[in-house]
Amino acid sequence: MADEAAKRGKLGEILVRRGLVKQADVDQGLKAQGTTLLPLGSTLIRMGLADEIVVATALSEQLGVPALHLSASTIGRDALLILPQDVAVRHAVVPVAIEATTLHLAMANPQDSILLDEVAFASGKTPLPFVAPRVVIEEAAKSAYAECQNGAAVWRGARSTHDRPHVAVLDASPKINDPGVRTGIEAKLPESSLDGFPVLPAPTPRGPATRPRVLAVDDEPEILELIDRSLSSRGMDVVRAERGRQALEVLRAESPDVVLLDAMLPEIHGFEICSQIKRSKHYQHVPVIMISAIYTGWNFIQDVKRIYGADDYITKPFRVVELIRRVEEVLTKSKGRPQSADALEAHQVADRELRAATESLRAGRIEETLEAARRAVDADPFDPRAHFLLGRALQATGRMYESISEYERVVELAPGQFSALKSLAVLYERQGFKAKSVEMWMRAIEASPSDPVRQTIKAHLIELL
Repeated sequence: MADEAAKRGKLGEILVRRGLVKQADVDQGLKAQGTTLLPLGSTLIRMGLADEIVVATALSEQLGVPALHLSASTIGRDALLILPQDVAVRHAVVPVAIEATTLHLAMANPQDSILLDEVAFASGKTPLPFVAPRVVIEEAAKSAYAECQNGAAVWRGARSTHDRPHVAVLDASPKINDPGVRTGIEAKLPESSLDGFPVLPAPTPRGPATRPRVLAVDDEPEILELIDRSLSSRGMDVVRAERGRQALEVLRAESPDVVLLDAMLPEIHGFEICSQIKRSKHYQHVPVIMISAIYTGWNFIQDVKRIYGADDYITKPFRVVELIRRVEEVLTKSKGRPQSADALEAHQVADRELRAATESLRAGRIEETLEAARRAVDADPFDPRAHFLLGRALQATGRMYESISEYERVVELAPGQFSALKSLAVLYERQGFKAKSVEMWMRAIEASPSDPVRQTIKAHLIELL
């Protein structure tokens, strides 16, 4: 992403090229940075040489993400207080809106992947970053937190005319009147379908068990070995997984009695896996113990059960005696809950609802598609086909950010699915997230079903860049 930003030019060059600021003013701002200790855009705002809209617009072009006019926005208290004030001020990030499972953020540096990960884990939401000048974010954060902590339901920017939450986006891409219509590059590519999606096998129900079965998930083999030896000595069967998608496969195939889940995993984070398990009607009975050495701040350990539904949380490094005690406790509490037959039932329900969603989508009955796809996701949250159909239905109803979230889930579960990658690229481009769109188009090239499709996407990328 940094390379793409470099190709688009430095902020000062963009401001001058677009006629937004004179070169002499940019030079003056560059000299003053040693005193202000602020980025160039914020320095120009402080000096009165540029306004918020001018700088935000240039930042959007430089970084490839939409810009927010924060002063014209209204932020709800529920969104704002998702992050502590000290985090918001220190990192120049302000939560501005919640849309389903997505958290919209105003960020001075929307490319800060470490901060985005921390926000995701601390909030349980998928962060969607917009850019705004640092000085504007810092001032808004101080004012907004002060007002909302004093009981205000919303914070209104100085130029906002909205009494209810409202996000003022600058230079948003032209909106498509009918979100179901395929236009531009999308019309030149194969229509999205479930062709090529993996069909997950039905889980095999466990027979009468005499030993509890534990699924241990960690990307460090030595930790898995320690867990295996420790729990096996207490009469438990241990099955292992080292990666996120492997953990989901083993979960479905082995029907464990408890899951020990590391937070930081390749492919899919452990917190996301835990959240999906606990949101599923048919898997939520499986106890999950999170294990991690990360994110001990932000009151996260106290909130992890509430946010992700985990049954327990153990910090690394842990003592073996404590690990055994925690596992035995959740096993005792879970006795009498429905066990492995639920996995087979979930598969059958998901399969039935997938067929219903597919048929209703073909017939153009979008609301029916939406309902059936949601039921399929509830039944088996680890089947990428269910998330894809839900994404299609949400897109058809104009709920673009929710649709993006579902397509992102698809490419987590099945990274090489062209239809999902193409849909993400199109939606990110429509919503003004140029950098994310380029990333998805590049991935779509690798997953393309034919050379003509690859060439079509490459030609579009040249135009986009």
